Formats: sequence, C-alpha cells, structure tokens
Amino acid sequence: MKVSVILPIYNGEQTLEATLKSLVAQSFQDFELIACIDGTNDGSEEILENYSNAFSKMTVLKNEKNLGLGPTMNKLVYHSDGEYIAIAEQDDYYFPNRLRLQVDLLDVRSEVGLVSGIAEFWDGEKVTFRFPGILVNGGNYPQGRDLFLLNYTEQTKIVNSCMMFRKSTHINNGLYFSQHYPNVPVDLAYFLRFSLKSNIYGLSKTLVRLDRKIQRNSITTRKKILFDANRELLRSFKYEYPEIIDRSVYKKALDNLAQTELRSKYSIDFYKSIFFTLLRNPFKKMPYVVLYSRILKKLNQL
Repeated sequence: MKVSVILPIYNGEQTLEATLKSLVAQSFQDFELIACIDGTNDGSEEILENYSNAFSKMTVLKNEKNLGLGPTMNKLVYHSDGEYIAIAEQDDYYFPNRLRLQVDLLDVRSEVGLVSGIAEFWDGEKVTFRFPGILVNGGNYPQGRDLFLLNYTEQTKIVNSCMMFRKSTHINNGLYFSQHYPNVPVDLAYFLRFSLKSNIYGLSKTLVRLDRKIQRNSITTRKKILFDANRELLRSFKYEYPEIIDRSVYKKALDNLAQTELRSKYSIDFYKSIFFTLLRNPFKKMPYVVLYSRILKKLNQL
C-alpha cells in the first residue's frame, strides 16, 4: 500500500477507539495500519480486534514486556510496507484530510523527506493552544543546519504525532528511533538527525487534535521525567555534533529548557522555583520575565 500508518500503544484503552475512528474516517484510504502493544495487558488488543475489518489491512504486533517508545517504533517501521510512513498516537484525533494532504505534498515534492503540520490542544471542551507557532503564523521551517539549531535550542518545532516520512529516506540514511529517552525526546532526537539528511516541510493546516484533558496521566504530565530526559539529550548531542553545537548554542538551549520547565509549574511549586532560581543568580533575567508573565496572566483573568 502507499502508506503505512504505525501506531505504538501503551495502556491505551481509554483513548484508542477515538484514534481508530479518526483513522477509519480518513479521505485517503490506501494505507495499512500496523499497531504494536508495548507490554501492557489492558483492553487495547480487544479494541483493535473490534476494528480489524474497518481497515484494508491491519497488523497487530505485541512486545511481551515493555520496551519503550524507541524500540517499539523501530519494530513498527521494520514491519511496514508503505512508500510513506505516517505516525499515529493512541490518544490523538486525526482530521479527515490529514493523510491526503501529506501524501499529495510528498508526491510532488521529491526533495522533502518528512512532512508534518499543526496540532491543537483539546481540554475536553475547547481548543486551548495551537502549535508550532512558525506554521500557525503562516511561515515554514528553515532547512539543514538552521532547522537542526532551531529544534535543538527550542526543543522541537515539529509535531511528532502527525509526521509522515519517506521510508527510503529513513532506510538509506540509517535513521532510527533512540531507546535512550522517553516519548518527546525520542522524537526530538529523530528530527535533529533527520534535518541533517533531508528537507522537512510543515503544512499550515491543523492535522491532529491532542487530548490534553487535566486528568490524563501521560508522559507530558510527568514533567520531571521529560525535562530530565531533555537535558540529557542536549548534553549528548553537544558531544555528538560539536561542529554545530558550540558553547553559546548549548547555553541557549539549556536556558530555554529552564524557562519552559519554570512555566510548567503552578501554585507554591512555581514560586518556590522562582525563589531558588533567583537565590542562585539574582541577576538572571529569565525568572523575572516568567514571573511577570504569570502575574500578567493572573490579572487578565480577574
């Protein structure tokens, strides 16, 4: 088939059905679905079985024990037959033209190896956020080293859950998904390496709705794990690509990560973090900027 949609699953029974429904409703239908259950024993496999006749071809793989996102993604890519590989996640809704728009782009732009788009955060009642800003505002990605540096310093400007890439680009350049990081850094590491091998294009279209309800216990809500992994990735890539990442680039990336980490805190944790940050360096500008932004936001809510 033209496209292989690969779907890693870990404890996905609460949201998986909505994702499958959105894939069934795609306007582009020349695709196979390959799912891999990563060492869990919830109801995900039964849900997949209920949809086995809804797709032209479905393959369900299982890891006997939890291997993590990186090895699971590599296994899914290995079992794919499509010219293009599209990523899906167990808790996302894909708009009906998602696959069609991406296939049409890759079919006519042979220099592009990977295409993504805009994602929106959904809190159960309304859209709270759309990203990346560069696409939301009508722009597009730089290429090569410039895109590498943008993703490195800003910790990714590409939506991982709706990317589609050429399998030939992935294979011919020896690309892979790292096993050393949890979810988000796995994708960031992939984008960094990919950007040095092929062009990446961003569609200024909303392709995916991300489930960001308060009660979700995803990796993005377990912030400490995520930020610690991002710091390790920044350090590792600094040594892997010293010709691109100098001391100033590394410092900028760490400062941006620290600011993101501070913005993710609320209530007493936020003010404690501000206090200890200023205690270490009272002349550091970043905590004052974040504090001012938080106070302004509170005032606007009154």
